[in-house]
Amino acid sequence: MISKEQRSAGALIFGVDPEREASLSTLSHVISHGAYLKADDKRGVLLGEKLADSLVATIGDEIVFLGQGADGSIAAGKLIVRGLFSLGINEMDRTTVVAPISTIQEAFSMQGAVSEIALLLDHDKHRPQVIEEIKVQLEDANMEQAVVLGWPELLPGVEQSIRLDWIGGVILYLVLALVVGFGIANTFLMAFLERVHEFGVLLSLGMRPVQLFLLVYIESVLTIGGIFLGLLLGVLITFYYQREGINFGGSEELFSQYGLNPLIHPQISIYVMTWAISIVSVIALLAAFYPAVKAGHLKPVEALRRT
Repeated sequence: MISKEQRSAGALIFGVDPEREASLSTLSHVISHGAYLKADDKRGVLLGEKLADSLVATIGDEIVFLGQGADGSIAAGKLIVRGLFSLGINEMDRTTVVAPISTIQEAFSMQGAVSEIALLLDHDKHRPQVIEEIKVQLEDANMEQAVVLGWPELLPGVEQSIRLDWIGGVILYLVLALVVGFGIANTFLMAFLERVHEFGVLLSLGMRPVQLFLLVYIESVLTIGGIFLGLLLGVLITFYYQREGINFGGSEELFSQYGLNPLIHPQISIYVMTWAISIVSVIALLAAFYPAVKAGHLKPVEALRRT
């Protein structure tokens, strides 16, 4: 229970190491008022904005927390509000309190114990190996009662959503590749048909069919340069929104129902860009082959008759 003067509210109080938490989560970046916790500040506390509104609390106010200690005793204490944060998730902003872990351990009679240790890996591909290594170390320390869970076990709904999103993305990319392929093929074919008469003149002047094939094919392939120009513009635009974010203003309530922040930050992926360039390039090369073959089989007389 968190209270200020005559107002009180139920809350979840988290004890964190301020320095380590800043490198692990985005909490230090979502402070909307005041400042983040300092390592030597034992009485500081951070409140969610909506919880602060319920308590009518602001920076510098004193709040009181009351709960049950690990040994069954009464846990209580007074803290000073140092900052307010907004996670963009109404339920968490309405119930979350963050204080220094040493203060919470002392108040709740935990004697230096912790309930959770979170690890942030450089890449998710290392997760299975790290989990196994931690399990071995816990067994060596005779701490078999401790449970090691990866984020898919902790957040199965998120893991399933990511899978569905990936499958949907693959289907969308296939459809997009099909549309792009037809568009490129149509452009190349129209460019060929509009110049049939010119090709007939070249053949009449002595150009060989193989040379005409190479001419049409190379001209078509040169359009791949547009891919790299589009890629450059796309990277610049994505990099800007990666830093600033895309704000879906007015949809906060809808996003909060799913635990999402309406400020979305796209990410530049070398893997995705490589695949996109490869797929479009292959499509362009294949689409350019058909009009080039048609040009290589042109008959001078028939080509000259076309206008």
